[in-house]
Amino acid sequence: MSRTSNQPEPHILPAQLDDDEKRVLADCERESLYYRSIPLGLMTLFATQFAMSKNLIKPQGKWIKLTASLFSGYILGKISYAPACRNKILTQIPNSNLAYAIRGINTPHESTNSDEQDSTTYIPRKSRDPNEPVVFLPDPVELDTLTMPVGVNQYGDPIYDTTK
Repeated sequence: MSRTSNQPEPHILPAQLDDDEKRVLADCERESLYYRSIPLGLMTLFATQFAMSKNLIKPQGKWIKLTASLFSGYILGKISYAPACRNKILTQIPNSNLAYAIRGINTPHESTNSDEQDSTTYIPRKSRDPNEPVVFLPDPVELDTLTMPVGVNQYGDPIYDTTK
């Protein structure tokens, strides 16, 4: 079933990565291979071989099963390294376009008016020291009686009055 619409879909240019973003992504790719994909792939390979030697898995189609287990371990390794890579991007290059995309917020140089927005504008950002802490500030909230805590519970969490 095709989707028909009278509105044209906006043409979005792919994001341009600066040198720091490319460097961090290359580090993530390499580290995910060495620290997760190869070890998990070999562990699943040897576990499958061990299970075949103990007749827990039938040895018919041995090479197909060993290849599938190696490939599944490789993929699981790549997937399992994604949170570490996300954290690495947010700590090493917190003001990059890639970090803003991970956080799900618009970059500061984007304008609020879509007519004035130029999708080809790109501002590379300087990387920071990886040991410097990253502080995430909450979005500004309009102060009213619903957002003001009326007390604190036994765990130190704020209590809000929801009867209003």
